[in-house]
Amino acid sequence: MKKLTALLAMVLLASLMAMTAQAGPLGLDKPIELRFAYGEADSWPGKGNYAPFPEEAMAKYFKAYVESRSNGMIKVKLLGNSIMGSNKQVTEMVRSGSLDLCTSTGSLGSMFPAFDMIYLPYVFQSEEIAWWVFDNSKFWKDLMAEMEQKTNMVYLGMGQNGVRNFTNNVRPIKTPADLKGLKIRVMESPIYVKMMDALGAQATPIGWNELYTSLQTKVVDGEENPVSIICAGKLYEVQKYLTLDGHTWSEDLLTMNAPKFHKLPAEAQQLIMAAGRRAAIAGREAEEYNTLLLKMPIIQKNMEVYTPTSAELAQFKTVARPPVEKWLRERVGDEKVDNFLKAVEEAETALGYKK
Repeated sequence: MKKLTALLAMVLLASLMAMTAQAGPLGLDKPIELRFAYGEADSWPGKGNYAPFPEEAMAKYFKAYVESRSNGMIKVKLLGNSIMGSNKQVTEMVRSGSLDLCTSTGSLGSMFPAFDMIYLPYVFQSEEIAWWVFDNSKFWKDLMAEMEQKTNMVYLGMGQNGVRNFTNNVRPIKTPADLKGLKIRVMESPIYVKMMDALGAQATPIGWNELYTSLQTKVVDGEENPVSIICAGKLYEVQKYLTLDGHTWSEDLLTMNAPKFHKLPAEAQQLIMAAGRRAAIAGREAEEYNTLLLKMPIIQKNMEVYTPTSAELAQFKTVARPPVEKWLRERVGDEKVDNFLKAVEEAETALGYKK
């Protein structure tokens, strides 16, 4: 019996040594490929392109970081220009496992309603407050752990699609009263419809691909988007007025299919998480560079631009926020909304906005 036990022990030890010898970098036995979908065109680097678009920056940084740090054991196939479908479609594909990774904007709320809290009108005074909440707050860490359980997706990072502003072709928008009666295109998200209703405008959900024509033919009077998106879609050709009210902060959310992620060795998981964090920063910087240095001069040349005063912004917040906050509380509960607002206050204090 002792001889048999010793023989079995030797066999087990030999097997373990063989498995260890076969394992490559990051504990992977063979190279793997991750399929990463995003919406923006593959335009950088190229002649005359000084910076990539935000989603493109995230995807290309993620690919470069993962492939170089894994010694080529993890390959990343980029699927840009919405070739895999809309934001909602690619998010559903990551959830089901038919895609590995994606960046998405405005699509997670239908699967995980608490995510919609980030769209509370005028909740973030600046972009850096939003970043602090996503990068540093325990609230966000806990919320993303809950998101994974309920959606089958792992949160990897939060890039920036931009700060959303109003455009229209009827009149300058300086106060909430100026929005009354205007037909404003919004994303197909109920929270934006609630906001427009509160401001007295007529919310009209229209897909991005139809927006330019809808503005040109006056199906709608205006829309709301970040400056870089307004410029990318050449909406300045069919819109006269831009109001930089920054009513909501808009995300580029990077997620990965949870079963695929958790099947990877721990070292590979750590690499992917690090790549996600760094890709988010790359996306934020690309968005700000595009907006402030590249796109704003084009907008200013072609549109009448107005920046509301602090008093005017307070009017927008007073009108728009209460009905949307009430709707959110009914949808996700008081505790979550209260904890989110507390995290925002913590960010304001940490960054010096609030003493």
